[in-house]
Amino acid sequence: MPKDLDKVDREIVRLVSAQGRISHEEIARRVHVSRPAVHERVKRLERDGVIRGYRAVVDWTAVDLGVCAFVSVQADHAELGKVLDRMFETATPEAMVEECHRVTGQWCALLKVRAATTAALQQLLDDIMAIDGVRQVITTIVLTSTEATQRT
Repeated sequence: MPKDLDKVDREIVRLVSAQGRISHEEIARRVHVSRPAVHERVKRLERDGVIRGYRAVVDWTAVDLGVCAFVSVQADHAELGKVLDRMFETATPEAMVEECHRVTGQWCALLKVRAATTAALQQLLDDIMAIDGVRQVITTIVLTSTEATQRT
């Protein structure tokens, strides 16, 4: 974030990131400034690239992708860029890579994946392992999740 963000700007960013459709009226109430002031601040945060967009929070079970897992990927360093580019190409109607993060440490990437079933997850993992340059994966299946939108 730019250094010139004050406490109110940072709180607006926190609220919008937790609830993308929160009204300016509600933000104003929570940060104790007027609605027009919130509107101007949000527009400035968008213009400055601090707020880059808004997205839907999906009920993955409703779209039959209720199995969530995190996959740590170890890949050949020389192939890493190509490996990361190919991660999203492994998607099928039954399984997909939702997020791909390059990380430090023993593992090169951390994936958040969604699948309809554990069998679909297994096929996705097989497809990931088939990518040239992937050496190893370790998978952790998510049992439950709590998101910031549930805590605000």
